[in-house]
Amino acid sequence: MQFSLFSLLAVGMGGFFGAISRYLLSVSIDDYIKADQFPFGIFLVNIFGCLLIGLFAGIFEVKGWMNPELRLFTFAGFLGGFTTFSTFANDTFLLGKEGEVLAALLNVGGQVVLGLLFVWVGYSLVKLFS
Repeated sequence: MQFSLFSLLAVGMGGFFGAISRYLLSVSIDDYIKADQFPFGIFLVNIFGCLLIGLFAGIFEVKGWMNPELRLFTFAGFLGGFTTFSTFANDTFLLGKEGEVLAALLNVGGQVVLGLLFVWVGYSLVKLFS
């Protein structure tokens, strides 16, 4: 697999703006809501990211925008930096859209359950060797 410098820059710049946007928006939401018991900022950023990836995927499909660097900037870069949850949700949606319901359910269950399990494993390893 070959990577062009322009493709890498598109992902990097998109990620830069996406990560900054995620941070600013989630902190602003948390400051506004002032809730200590629930991560509303990241929760709402993840849901908003899902809306954005749906909008962009629809626009790219309807308008036929196939520019690879623009797609990389938008999806892998900006939305990847904004929230990887939106990519997870979009991948699951696409599996369902293609009739791959079992694969979609396995994707959800597998990533949520294994994700939580591996967070626990990582945390436990640190506690074990501390």
